[in-house]
Amino acid sequence: MESILSNWKLLVPIIVLQIALQIYALIDLIKSPAEEIRGPKFLWGIIIVCFQIVGVIVYFALGKL
Repeated sequence: MESILSNWKLLVPIIVLQIALQIYALIDLIKSPAEEIRGPKFLWGIIIVCFQIVGVIVYFALGKL
């Protein structure tokens, strides 16, 4: 039982960080004009949501001009 609780103590900050980054990326995507985004915005939204942390990293590395 203790190992489960100790794992949760490690996972909760990572989960919170991942959700916060996804929300930030989605807000940035919505507020950015289409000219500043490489490719269709709806596709980037799907990538951010479906691929979680990797999608966020790819969006900021490749999707923004």
